[in-house]
Amino acid sequence: MRRALRILPAIVLIIVVVAAAVFFADRPGTIGITWLGWRIEMALGVAVLALVVLVTVLWFLLSLLARLTRAPRHLAGRRRDQRRLEGYRALTSGLVAVAAGDARAAERLHKRAELMFRKGQLDSPPLTRLLSAQAALMRGDSAMAEGEFSAMLGDPETEFLGLRGLILQALKRGDDATALKLTTRANELKPSTAWVLQSQLALETRAQEWRKATATLKQAVKKGAISAETGRHYQATLLIAHSRRAAGEGLARDALSYAAQAHGLDDGFAPAATHYARLLRDGNRAAKGLRALETAWVRTGHPQVAEAYDQLLASEAPVQRLKRFERLVELRPSDPESHLAAAAIALNARLWGEARRHLGHAGAQGPGPWSGRLSHLMAELEQGEHGNGEARQLWLERAVRGEADPTWVCGACGAETHGWEPLCPSCHNFDSLAWRTPDRTEGTRADRIDILPPGETTILDPTAPATASRDGT
Repeated sequence: MRRALRILPAIVLIIVVVAAAVFFADRPGTIGITWLGWRIEMALGVAVLALVVLVTVLWFLLSLLARLTRAPRHLAGRRRDQRRLEGYRALTSGLVAVAAGDARAAERLHKRAELMFRKGQLDSPPLTRLLSAQAALMRGDSAMAEGEFSAMLGDPETEFLGLRGLILQALKRGDDATALKLTTRANELKPSTAWVLQSQLALETRAQEWRKATATLKQAVKKGAISAETGRHYQATLLIAHSRRAAGEGLARDALSYAAQAHGLDDGFAPAATHYARLLRDGNRAAKGLRALETAWVRTGHPQVAEAYDQLLASEAPVQRLKRFERLVELRPSDPESHLAAAAIALNARLWGEARRHLGHAGAQGPGPWSGRLSHLMAELEQGEHGNGEARQLWLERAVRGEADPTWVCGACGAETHGWEPLCPSCHNFDSLAWRTPDRTEGTRADRIDILPPGETTILDPTAPATASRDGT
């Protein structure tokens, strides 16, 4: 069908020519022309044919003249287009050189791109500023780079890239306040960008703007920038921070409400359970606090849960407290932490036989991250029960040689701290403390920048090391 439509005009033209030929053949005649004493006579068909040939020749000559007239302008346009193309090629190659870390090539290609665009009578495209800024960064000229990034904010096509560059520069110089303002603006432009949401959350938590961080976290989970499971843990951490602030402001009811929500989100999270239990104790509801700690103990067996459990029982006699701790042993009978906790209470009650029994159960589980604590408790037992200073010294030496006890270790900078905090006390990263055995063969990484867009380093990495756990499991 399409082929028939394409040849239809040719068929119509043939029919018209044949019809015209038949028409003139059936109606012969002559045409005469007299001019300057000359007389020319010809058949009508020949005259029509001559007229057609004349018109064709004139049309060809006029077309040729028009082409010759436009040739210089056409050649100039082609030359401009070629230079623009060379400019874009230089721009592309320059960005590739930036990615490859070739500062000299990036600078050279930026200059060539600028030259080609200028010769092509074309304003430099917005990405030329990006190349210029990256080249400036590679040669260490931060002031020029920031100037280029700032200029990019005036063009809708490059505004987001300019914000990204300025955020990086603000973070590198430690200006979190400026970085937060820029990240908020970037979020308004592209609210579904993962690194923007993650960076905004990290910066808001660094600034301890817990309410804003809560709203940002909700948006990040909704957009898929943070997984639902990680978001749940972050939410619990934010609620603990809310609770601590409310308690510091004397808002006991609000503090308890936030703590209860945090414990409800993750009842195995040791910091949430211990904070909630202490608030319940302060509100004369110690029994409920003990139940909350027992729930957390079943989930984690965290030693700081046992420590909080002991604090809630501070008013009871040591023997009674040991009976209470037998409840923890029953909940996790094969966990060395259960026996270590009970042994510590037994030592305090001077019940040497019970202490030795529980320490024997703990040691029977084999060496582990608790070996340091086990050795110290054995040293205390030998000194208290037998007054054996030599045995005590042997156990203390074993503690020194043994593996370090678990503690809260920051996954970003490697700093260690005994108590859990929503922010690392060293690098101020949010929810980065994990309960694990520290690796002291490596130096800390306090100089690491953790809130950067992709390609620089991880942003608010929610994945703890394989040997680590935020709740101690």
